Amino acid sequence: MNLVERLKKDKKGFTLVEMIVVIVIIGILLAILVPGMFKYIQKAKDKQILVDARTAYLDVQMAAQEAYGANGITGTNVESAFKEQLAGVTSQQKVTVTAGTGDGAKSVIVTVDVPENGTLTVTDIDAATGKVKAMTYVRGDRQITMTDEVWGEVEPVGSGD
Repeated sequence: MNLVERLKKDKKGFTLVEMIVVIVIIGILLAILVPGMFKYIQKAKDKQILVDARTAYLDVQMAAQEAYGANGITGTNVESAFKEQLAGVTSQQKVTVTAGTGDGAKSVIVTVDVPENGTLTVTDIDAATGKVKAMTYVRGDRQITMTDEVWGEVEPVGSGD
């Protein structure tokens, strides 16, 4: 009897079945949680793209407003000049916007800061006010478009075409 009691006292640790149960439970939890984590990570990245796009928009809007009255650049000249010069602007670039023709041509140098290696394309500027009405910001394989001063959702490049 003494031998049986000693064997019971010396028994320490987990059985193989207990270990397998723990591993299965951890596997089930990971199967449920990991896909959700990736969704939250993508949402955070999309929010950062939106913030970067709005930062670039404010930069371009400020530049457009400054250029609108500077050096006699007005009206449709600003619209066509900005749309041409701000098509595919990347990183921090100095862009020379020249509007008008002949002796009436005026130019202004605008520095546009496009965050995080994105690409900015201005597609519509109000000729009467110089306000940026539409633009697209692309970073990597994601894009966001602003149309009529309303921001869309961040989506894969090409899905909004």
